[in-house]
Amino acid sequence: MLVRTADCQGVLLYDPEANVVAAVHCGWRGAVQNILAKTVETMVREFGSGAGDIRAAIGPSLGPCCGEFKGYRNIFPVEFRDFMGEHSHFDMWAVSCGQLKEAGLREENIEVATLCTKCNTHLFYSYRADKSTGRFGAAIALC
Repeated sequence: MLVRTADCQGVLLYDPEANVVAAVHCGWRGAVQNILAKTVETMVREFGSGAGDIRAAIGPSLGPCCGEFKGYRNIFPVEFRDFMGEHSHFDMWAVSCGQLKEAGLREENIEVATLCTKCNTHLFYSYRADKSTGRFGAAIALC
């Protein structure tokens, strides 16, 4: 499975007990819709995963240093303000970690790359930095 992202999060999920994987494109819209919890729920319902068995990897994406959302009042639910820093910046990594934990994942099973795509354009594509279309990928497979 492959997801292509720019500044959004590529989140890879793996349940070693049920032997199932998922790849999720999670931008701010997906976070608002709690797509990560919905994916975990699907893994539990459709494949018999135990949420506590699932491991998650959150790939390089827009970091809290560059995650400015000037219109946050119109796009984010009030509870996202717990993840707001200075100047309308949000820690979307923390949002995703919180949503995964609420979905039943154990904290020790969640890894975050903590690499900001906008700060590291020499390594990753960033729409926020470059203002042109491009993507990089995050992939997961069972062997």
